[in-house]
Amino acid sequence: GGGPGLSARLPYGRPEARRLFTRRARLDRWLSVEAALAEASAAAGLFPGSEARAIRKAAESRRVSVARVDALERETRHDIMALTRALAERCGPAGRWVHFGATSNDILDTALGLELKGSVELLRSNLSSLLSALYRQAWEHRATAMVARTHGQQAVPFTFGYKLTGFLLEFLRHRERLDEMAPRLAVGKVAGAVGTGAGFGERAEAIESGTLTRLGLGREEAPTQLVGRDRLAEFLGWAALAASSCDRLATEVRNLQRTELAEVQEPFDESAQVGSSTMAQKRNPINAENVSSLARYLRSLPGVALENMVQWHERDLANSANERFLLPHGVLLLDDMLARLTRIIGGLKVDRDRMQENLARGQGEHHGRGAHAGPDRAGTSPGLC
Repeated sequence: GGGPGLSARLPYGRPEARRLFTRRARLDRWLSVEAALAEASAAAGLFPGSEARAIRKAAESRRVSVARVDALERETRHDIMALTRALAERCGPAGRWVHFGATSNDILDTALGLELKGSVELLRSNLSSLLSALYRQAWEHRATAMVARTHGQQAVPFTFGYKLTGFLLEFLRHRERLDEMAPRLAVGKVAGAVGTGAGFGERAEAIESGTLTRLGLGREEAPTQLVGRDRLAEFLGWAALAASSCDRLATEVRNLQRTELAEVQEPFDESAQVGSSTMAQKRNPINAENVSSLARYLRSLPGVALENMVQWHERDLANSANERFLLPHGVLLLDDMLARLTRIIGGLKVDRDRMQENLARGQGEHHGRGAHAGPDRAGTSPGLC
């Protein structure tokens, strides 16, 4: 069995994001690194190709179970030693070449590169869906006049489409940032205990290059025993930045849904959903509030990642325990926030009449200023989303 892993204990994220962090998925990433290492080692002449094929076959057979690796880890108190023993058991005579010349973090950190690569792909897709929902609403409401507000007070007229365009472009910048840093995240290392590749001898460069090429990953240029933790800190810093934009958008929906404004309303299932156990008339913005709540926690994660950058010499173990859940928490929470906002914006109920009523209250103070335009003014187009 694969076991549900951490994602089952954190009830957030789309199913495809949760699958990325199951225990079976983690084990499969480890096995894929071991198989690629064996093939690269054989290609470099370390042992026959038939041995590498036996290791690959065992790694992909699903005969290396989570239960067996767990049992061996309880015995050895070492996760990668448990992995290599469980894999070697399934390889026959070729088992003697499993993990040959490597250190544990060659496997762990290269698998982390695969995890980050998968996380980027998931979040980029989710972010693009939110951008599309924002664009559709911004375009539809490019001429929907409403009053702008500063300091919580009515200011001058503009359009609801223009308001949404600001959010659209902000999230577009997040996608651009993600694309720009993606190559720095999808890296690994197969360089032994302190990064010199000594365990592979003169074949070290060929083995590392061959392994990472097979996995579709870049190379950590000057590793220690670890891949640099600035990479993970950068990713979680980006996630926190995106989470703050999610919070800003959710807060705007919450404010516009207040009874005294009542200009928008997040989707509400009138046939089944309950707003309050004692006040049946209420239509609480619970999904937008959920986004704001999750953002508060997610914004705390970069601090932990920054602490993990500090190591004693070439490596200590002070980062290890929290990294078992640091990335899953960040990815699953942001994935949930983006998907939830996409549903909110996609199904947003916009009350044009109410916007006109609120605008009319301060009409005399607006001095006849016209409403600013929507997404066309900002230069956006469907192609951007």
